[in-house]
Amino acid sequence: KTKCLHGLGDEGINAKGNGKSRRQDGESTCARTSSVNTASHLNQCLPHFFFERNTVRVAKDLIGKYLVRKVDSQWLCARIVETEAYLEKGDPAAHCRRGPTPRAKIMFGPAGLIYVYFIYGNYFLLNFVTEKEGSAGAVLVRAVEPIDGIQKMVELRNFNKKNLIHLTNGPAKLVLALGIDGSLNGKPLGLPHLAVCDGLKVHDSQIIATTRIGISKGEALPFRFYEKMN
Repeated sequence: KTKCLHGLGDEGINAKGNGKSRRQDGESTCARTSSVNTASHLNQCLPHFFFERNTVRVAKDLIGKYLVRKVDSQWLCARIVETEAYLEKGDPAAHCRRGPTPRAKIMFGPAGLIYVYFIYGNYFLLNFVTEKEGSAGAVLVRAVEPIDGIQKMVELRNFNKKNLIHLTNGPAKLVLALGIDGSLNGKPLGLPHLAVCDGLKVHDSQIIATTRIGISKGEALPFRFYEKMN
């Protein structure tokens, strides 16, 4: 069974508000998040049946949830703010469109598996398998808001810019900042390697649905979702 964040004690995750990402109106999104003890929202990991649903719905519902993992004894926490859905049918950009090929067979497996793949010979991307076993789908995590362990994320990315907005605002950037690689591919979500934990629900009115980017096929499908004003 998936382990949860109960009993972390002194290692528990506590947002310090040391991120500086800002909304267009000047309000710090990190300040809003860090006003509460992050651990209070991470007392349980999402169960596998959260992912065993319609892929588009899962992609929207992941907005506001937390990625949590432990790297070199350091807990890292980041809030999901942008996702992208990939479907088995009618989606020319999905790896699973040709069936359970060696690369895509994981997408037909149990919901809640971690799907990490390598692109452009340089980067890993993080996805979660969705739908009931035998059907295929996955959600790509496109951007996260760093919450805790930010200095470790900076080190992992070898990041030397002052503006932390650029630390994890892209699918390859966040994977580097969280120290994620192909060794997680095929593993079920769970601590300490990687979990998705519950957070305050983001209302649909605060989630923008738009077309996908960074692909050559299926880019017009409205399967990319991000938190408004983040």
